[in-house]
Amino acid sequence: MPMMNIHTVAAEGGSVLFFDGMRYRVGPDSAGANPGPASYRRGGPLTVTDANLILGKLPVFPAVFGKNADLSLDSAKAKQLFLDLSKDIQRATGKHKSPEQIAEGFISIATENMANAIKKISVQKGYNVAEYTLCCYGAAGGQHACKVADSLGMQRVLLHPFAGVLSAYGMGLADFRLLKDKALEQAFDSLSYTQLEEMFAIMQALGKQEMLAKSSTHQSIEFMSTIRLRYLGTDTALAVTFADK
Repeated sequence: MPMMNIHTVAAEGGSVLFFDGMRYRVGPDSAGANPGPASYRRGGPLTVTDANLILGKLPVFPAVFGKNADLSLDSAKAKQLFLDLSKDIQRATGKHKSPEQIAEGFISIATENMANAIKKISVQKGYNVAEYTLCCYGAAGGQHACKVADSLGMQRVLLHPFAGVLSAYGMGLADFRLLKDKALEQAFDSLSYTQLEEMFAIMQALGKQEMLAKSSTHQSIEFMSTIRLRYLGTDTALAVTFADK
């Protein structure tokens, strides 16, 4: 099956922030959308979003939080949790840091995590990233794109109007696929071409019914029929396209 080699890193708006007694840690755990960051008013943990909030990088946000979905982000809650974390850090290290200094430290770590992930697929393979454009996406992408670009020495950032909803938008545009299979486990020469045609016709009819039940359009339904064959005494199957006569 064709696929892309994509390198990912656990650093995003929902990445959980914590101090392990010696250093700041960002992720890999994520608060996700539910409960989400501490500022979402759902009892979530400190996250990258909370750090950006108390640093003043999220000045405008719709009032969609709280029990009645009519409250803004809870910056007071985020600030209090950073104050609590500041006390933990001071007890462990003897050094006092303000909530803003701590938040900035976490953001720097998140930025470097993102930049290092890009370096792994570019600089380490001989590409000069300064010659490329950094494509920014994700709800929190715009909050970090410039810092990541600076870290990599990149001069251009591409921010698409739909960057914040890229995953949802992509799913909406993606082709809907349905895979149906049938195990025969018999010698290929015992099957006639007509028998195979009949089997595929039945599977295609059932598949079409399922797709129409999940989608309102059938104008572009395409079928692909494949037989997986293996030599007698082997375990590796070879995919062969089954074509009409």
